[in-house]
Amino acid sequence: MYRFVGKRILYAIPLLFAISLLAFFLLQAVPGGPAAAYQGIANVSGDDLARIQAELGLDRPLIVQYFSWLGSFLRGDWGVSFSARQPVLELVMDRLPATLILMGAALTVSLVIAIPLGMIAALRRNTWIDHLLTFQSFVGLSIPVFWLGLMLIIVFTVWLGWLPGGGIGPPGEDPDLVTRLRYMILPVTALSLVSIGFFTRYLRASMVEVMHKDFMMFSKARGIPSRKRYFRNGFRNAGIPFITVVAIHIPEYLVGALVVETIFSWPGTGRLFWESAVRFDYPVMMGILVLVSVLVVFSNLLADVLYARFDPRIRYD
Repeated sequence: MYRFVGKRILYAIPLLFAISLLAFFLLQAVPGGPAAAYQGIANVSGDDLARIQAELGLDRPLIVQYFSWLGSFLRGDWGVSFSARQPVLELVMDRLPATLILMGAALTVSLVIAIPLGMIAALRRNTWIDHLLTFQSFVGLSIPVFWLGLMLIIVFTVWLGWLPGGGIGPPGEDPDLVTRLRYMILPVTALSLVSIGFFTRYLRASMVEVMHKDFMMFSKARGIPSRKRYFRNGFRNAGIPFITVVAIHIPEYLVGALVVETIFSWPGTGRLFWESAVRFDYPVMMGILVLVSVLVVFSNLLADVLYARFDPRIRYD
């Protein structure tokens, strides 16, 4: 197992290098730039724009800029933000805990709701309960996250006034746990709804497939109680591919966080990425993109390890 993990990490190095190279050149190819905000201003001359480009290091060839950034990045220096004039690593690490809290809460809510719904849909297959849960899953998969977030704010904040519509807590205050949870309800709901529908449908399909296996028929013939048969034998076997899907699905929460954090003013890396994109803050965007790439590679590695851990038939020796 350790050899397998080591090989996967070694294989990930050239992949991450290729991703960073592609991301760097794509960001540089976007029209505009950090000096674009100064263009068209009467008291800013062409010499001033050239000086700004030189100060930011944008007057050098792109390949030189990339390897300069890569060398500094590998040494732990992610660069300095063009707009905030602060180290990128410091900015990202300050915002990362809020994103991890949001992702962890959304993943927990998704699993707590999706697992029982998926099992109920499988055990009540082709009944009105199954059809209702299937409809709910399709609705969750079809609703855009940004639209759902706006509707939640309109209904529960503007119309009813029950829940706060943005932020991580009251401005200028150190909120307690209950207050923080109130501020998390709407963004977590918006971020987890799509995952609930996806996990429910996948677990239902896995359970239906497992229930037709020979060992399930044999356990029924032995007179094992239904609850023990479904949960101990059925769910444990259906949960093996389900765990893999959940691990691979984790990076998608970062994509959803980009929208959710922007709508709900959640101070995480998703909102930081959006703010940096508006300001053409390339170092911050590159730092976040590389961080997301590492998370994707780690999630795939975690899926393989968990698959081998829960399925004794799989060995990577």
